[in-house]
Parts: sequence; C-alpha cells; structure tokens
Amino acid sequence: MTGAINRQWCVARQPDAGGLTSSGSLKLTADVFGRGQADVPEPGPGQVLIRAVWFSPDPMNHAWVRGIPGKFDPIPVGSPMRGGVAGRIVASNHPDWQVGDGVTGFLEWQDYTLSDGTDCLGVPLQRVPAGVPLESGLATLGMTGLCAWLGMTDIGKPKPGDTVLVSGASGAIGSIAGQIARLAGARVIGIARGPAKCDLVRSLGFDAVIDALSGDLAALIAQEAPNGVDVFFDNVGGPQLDAALLNLAHGARIVICGATAHYNGPTPVTNHLMLAMRGASMSGFFYFDHVARWPEGRRRLADWLRNGLIREALDISEGFDSVPDAALAQFEGRSAGRKLVRIAEDPCAQSA
Repeated sequence: MTGAINRQWCVARQPDAGGLTSSGSLKLTADVFGRGQADVPEPGPGQVLIRAVWFSPDPMNHAWVRGIPGKFDPIPVGSPMRGGVAGRIVASNHPDWQVGDGVTGFLEWQDYTLSDGTDCLGVPLQRVPAGVPLESGLATLGMTGLCAWLGMTDIGKPKPGDTVLVSGASGAIGSIAGQIARLAGARVIGIARGPAKCDLVRSLGFDAVIDALSGDLAALIAQEAPNGVDVFFDNVGGPQLDAALLNLAHGARIVICGATAHYNGPTPVTNHLMLAMRGASMSGFFYFDHVARWPEGRRRLADWLRNGLIREALDISEGFDSVPDAALAQFEGRSAGRKLVRIAEDPCAQSA
C-alpha cells in the first residue's frame, strides 16, 4: 500500500508488579505505552488486510499486557499491544470476506493488520451487520455489550416484577445491562457517581438512579428497593457490593461482572454472610469461556439496537495519540459510557 504508514502502540517496558492475581493495581502507567511503526503488510493466500478505524480501551488491555496465569501470557516488550479493533477490509484473498466489509476482533493495536479470518485469540473475526454503525461492533455488539447480555441473561435472569440494581450504570457494561433488564420487564435502579453520570443513566430509561456520592448507599438502596433487590449486576465491588448485600431479597442473584473498586488495590467486602441469610447466590463468568454464545448475543443485541430498544452511550476520544490517556481514563473516573478511540476515518465513509 504505497505511502501508507502502519503506526503501532507497543509495550514499552514490563509493567510494575501487580494486577488481577496480586494486591497491586491492574492499571498500567502511561510509560508502558510506546509508539512503534512497521511496514503495511500485503495479504497472502487466504488472508485479509484490515484498516483499523476504532480502538476499544478496556481493563482487558491492561490485563493482556500483564498476562493472566492459565489464560494468556503477557505481551512481550516491544510487541504491539492488543485489544478490541473495529475496521474495514481493504484487501482480501479470503473467500468469506470482501473489500469494504466491517469487521471487529481482538487484534494488534496498529493501523493495518493481517488476518486469516481469526483474531489474536483464534476466534473468528466478527462481521458488523448491515445497518449497524462500525463503532457499535465494539460497543453494543462487542465485549461490553455481550458481557451485559451474558451476565444478565444467563446468571441474573430477570423477570417481570423483579427489582434489578446495576452498579457502574453509566459505564459501558452497566448501561447496556440495565436496558436488557428493562426489556425483560424488571424495574431497574442504577448506581452512578456524580450528577452528570446519573443524568446519563436517566437518559437511558432506568427507572431510578442513585448517586453513590450522595450519602449512605445502603440506606439509599433501601429507599428505592423497599422489598429488596432481586438481581444485582455488579461492575464495581467494594463498598457498593457491601451495600447491595444488605438489601437483597430472598433468593436474589448477584452477577459479578467487574470490580472497578478493586483495580487500584484491595478493597474489603464484609457483608457476604447475607448470601446465606437471604438464600442468595453470587456468580461470576469469564467472557472468553462463552464464545459459543456470542453469535446469539450479537443477533439479539443487533435487533434491539436497530429497533431503538437499546441506546448506546459512547465516550469518544479522537486520534491515534489519544490512546494512552483513553486507556487510563476508565481507572480514573474520567469516562462515562463506552470508551472508544477513533484513530482514522472510515474508508467507506471517505468513498461515499
């Protein structure tokens, strides 16, 4: 591809000790992000060349650099970082992919990437359906939307008349999880931090919103859910999980999807005995253990999105250089909704 530059974000140094399996912070530091450059590759037989348009900064990116024992090895220093990517096929020698197709996958963070039809995890590339914006392939139809669907559908199992509580309700996963619960007929309460994030949650149709900064959280939950919480979809952990445990209805289900309160170090949870007292259950899930469920989830989420039954809250940063700051923003309370970085113009938009 004459004249094209293949910019990269690489691992500049080994991150400090810590992460998911120790008492340290999961968050990387800005100096772990390094700029690199490579030639734009040419696709060989059975390969496609993907022009990245959107990057998806997630806690997963930070975990990938560190590695998770038993799941995947850390990315070596000097190698491109990996994460969610949405882009366009700009050259194809693959029978299933045509130039102009929208695609998402867990790929290297660079402008141009070769693929044999699978991503860095060996999972088939995902096609962005017609009528769905390219960025939605990383939002509602991406890891965050699918986590919301998997956790709420398979573990939470809300039904009409249930009261569902969602922590981190202004975030990428919580904002979708609450809308899915409402589609199931439940009354949905969101927890967010600060007036702006609470206003965002209200705009998505939640029945009630609690500002986690406004007082005694356990008491505020009790006011909004006097008969108890039937489903708690937790993205935060720590004090918010403790407060929810005090307000469970009998037989409640707690979905552990994330734990942002713990990402910067240990945070105690002390009210777990309420699980026994209320006959409740608490379950977590690992996204990559459920690859077989992804196609159904994408179909359902795409239908809801097209029909206006789910709305996206996107927090967009512009430009390749903004990647490190965007990746750190989620740990510092500076993002609301689905954080995405637009690194280039959509080639299809340019040619339209």
